[in-house]
Amino acid sequence: MKATYQDFLDENPRCGKDLISNQHAQATFFLLSSDRNIIAMIDASEAGRPAIEATYSDVEDYYDRNKSSDFDLSIDHRRTVVGCMIKTILAPFGYLPVEPKTKTQKELSRSAGAKYFKSGSCYYFDPTAPATMQICRTVMEIS
Repeated sequence: MKATYQDFLDENPRCGKDLISNQHAQATFFLLSSDRNIIAMIDASEAGRPAIEATYSDVEDYYDRNKSSDFDLSIDHRRTVVGCMIKTILAPFGYLPVEPKTKTQKELSRSAGAKYFKSGSCYYFDPTAPATMQICRTVMEIS
Protein backbone atom coordinates (compact mmCIF):
# COMPACT_ATOMS: atom_id res chain seq x y z
CA MET A 1 0.00 0.00 0.00
CA LYS A 2 1.22 3.50 -0.83
CA ALA A 3 2.02 5.87 2.00
CA THR A 4 -0.84 8.11 3.07
CA TYR A 5 -0.93 11.69 4.24
CA GLN A 6 -1.66 10.35 7.73
CA ASP A 7 1.52 8.21 7.50
CA PHE A 8 3.44 11.40 6.75
CA LEU A 9 1.89 13.19 9.75
CA ASP A 10 2.56 10.21 12.04
CA GLU A 11 6.19 9.86 10.93
CA ASN A 12 6.90 13.60 11.15
CA PRO A 13 5.25 14.99 14.30
CA ARG A 14 7.36 18.18 14.11
CA CYS A 15 5.93 18.90 10.67
CA GLY A 16 2.40 17.84 11.41
CA LYS A 17 0.90 20.12 14.03
CA ASP A 18 -0.07 22.89 11.64
CA LEU A 19 -0.52 20.61 8.62
CA ILE A 20 -3.27 18.28 9.83
CA SER A 21 -5.95 20.08 7.84
CA ASN A 22 -3.73 22.15 5.52
CA GLN A 23 -5.25 21.65 2.06
CA HIS A 24 -2.12 22.84 0.22
CA ALA A 25 0.12 20.44 2.14
CA GLN A 26 -2.32 17.62 1.41
CA ALA A 27 -2.47 18.53 -2.28
CA THR A 28 1.34 18.61 -2.44
CA PHE A 29 1.53 15.17 -0.83
CA PHE A 30 -1.02 13.73 -3.27
CA LEU A 31 0.81 15.33 -6.19
CA LEU A 32 4.10 13.75 -5.09
CA SER A 33 2.30 10.43 -4.54
CA SER A 34 1.12 10.09 -8.12
CA ASP A 35 2.47 6.98 -9.83
CA ARG A 36 4.23 9.14 -12.41
CA ASN A 37 6.04 11.17 -9.75
CA ILE A 38 6.96 8.15 -7.64
CA ILE A 39 8.52 6.50 -10.69
CA ALA A 40 10.32 9.75 -11.59
CA MET A 41 11.70 10.11 -8.03
CA ILE A 42 12.90 6.51 -8.04
CA ASP A 43 14.53 7.02 -11.45
CA ALA A 44 16.29 10.14 -10.14
CA SER A 45 17.43 8.20 -7.07
CA GLU A 46 18.79 5.38 -9.24
CA ALA A 47 20.74 8.00 -11.20
CA GLY A 48 22.28 9.36 -7.98
CA ARG A 49 20.25 12.56 -8.13
CA PRO A 50 18.00 14.16 -5.49
CA ALA A 51 14.47 12.76 -5.67
CA ILE A 52 12.93 16.26 -5.71
CA GLU A 53 14.84 17.02 -8.92
CA ALA A 54 12.35 14.85 -10.80
CA THR A 55 9.23 16.49 -9.37
CA TYR A 56 10.09 20.01 -8.24
CA SER A 57 8.44 21.59 -11.29
CA ASP A 58 5.08 20.00 -10.45
CA VAL A 59 5.33 21.17 -6.83
CA GLU A 60 6.49 24.67 -7.75
CA ASP A 61 3.82 25.01 -10.45
CA TYR A 62 1.12 23.98 -7.98
CA TYR A 63 2.43 26.48 -5.42
CA ASP A 64 2.64 29.31 -7.98
CA ARG A 65 -0.97 28.65 -9.09
CA ASN A 66 -2.22 28.38 -5.49
CA LYS A 67 -0.14 30.87 -3.49
CA SER A 68 -0.74 30.27 0.17
CA SER A 69 0.80 31.81 3.27
CA ASP A 70 0.16 28.59 5.20
CA PHE A 71 2.29 26.53 2.79
CA ASP A 72 4.83 29.03 1.47
CA LEU A 73 7.68 27.36 -0.44
CA SER A 74 9.89 30.42 -0.04
CA ILE A 75 10.26 29.40 3.62
CA ASP A 76 13.00 26.83 4.34
CA HIS A 77 10.81 24.85 6.74
CA ARG A 78 8.15 24.26 4.08
CA ARG A 79 10.72 22.94 1.62
CA THR A 80 11.95 20.63 4.40
CA VAL A 81 8.35 19.45 4.85
CA VAL A 82 8.26 18.52 1.15
CA GLY A 83 11.45 16.52 1.71
CA CYS A 84 9.83 14.70 4.63
CA MET A 85 6.87 13.91 2.38
CA ILE A 86 9.19 12.37 -0.20
CA LYS A 87 10.89 10.27 2.47
CA THR A 88 7.50 8.91 3.58
CA ILE A 89 6.37 8.30 -0.02
CA LEU A 90 9.51 6.39 -1.07
CA ALA A 91 9.83 4.23 2.06
CA PRO A 92 7.20 1.61 1.04
CA PHE A 93 9.28 1.01 -2.11
CA GLY A 94 12.41 0.25 -0.06
CA TYR A 95 14.14 3.58 -0.72
CA LEU A 96 15.92 5.20 2.19
CA PRO A 97 17.90 8.46 2.47
CA VAL A 98 21.61 8.15 1.83
CA GLU A 99 23.47 8.42 5.14
CA PRO A 100 25.16 10.19 6.78
CA LYS A 101 22.77 13.14 6.62
CA THR A 102 25.51 15.49 5.38
CA LYS A 103 25.86 13.39 2.24
CA THR A 104 22.12 13.01 1.78
CA GLN A 105 21.66 16.53 0.42
CA LYS A 106 22.82 17.25 -3.10
CA GLU A 107 22.41 20.40 -5.12
CA LEU A 108 19.88 20.27 -7.94
CA SER A 109 21.25 20.54 -11.43
CA ARG A 110 21.62 24.17 -12.49
CA SER A 111 19.83 23.33 -15.70
CA ALA A 112 16.81 22.25 -13.66
CA GLY A 113 15.79 25.88 -13.22
CA ALA A 114 14.07 25.41 -9.87
CA LYS A 115 12.74 28.59 -8.24
CA TYR A 116 12.38 27.39 -4.65
CA PHE A 117 14.33 24.14 -4.34
CA LYS A 118 18.12 24.30 -4.45
CA SER A 119 19.00 20.88 -3.05
CA GLY A 120 17.35 17.66 -2.03
CA SER A 121 17.94 14.30 -0.43
CA CYS A 122 19.29 11.37 -2.38
CA TYR A 123 17.87 7.90 -1.81
CA TYR A 124 19.07 4.36 -2.35
CA PHE A 125 17.28 1.05 -2.59
CA ASP A 126 17.84 -1.09 0.49
CA PRO A 127 16.96 -4.70 -0.27
CA THR A 128 16.61 -5.36 3.48
CA ALA A 129 14.12 -2.52 4.00
CA PRO A 130 10.54 -3.60 4.70
CA ALA A 131 9.23 -2.70 1.24
CA THR A 132 5.53 -3.25 0.63
CA MET A 133 5.42 -1.84 -2.91
CA GLN A 134 7.50 -2.15 -6.05
CA ILE A 135 7.62 -0.57 -9.46
CA CYS A 136 7.02 -3.08 -12.25
CA ARG A 137 8.07 -2.12 -15.74
CA THR A 138 7.22 -4.33 -18.65
CA VAL A 139 7.46 -4.21 -22.38
CA MET A 140 4.31 -5.36 -24.11
CA GLU A 141 3.70 -6.02 -27.76
CA ILE A 142 0.69 -4.23 -29.16
CA SER A 143 -1.17 -6.34 -31.71
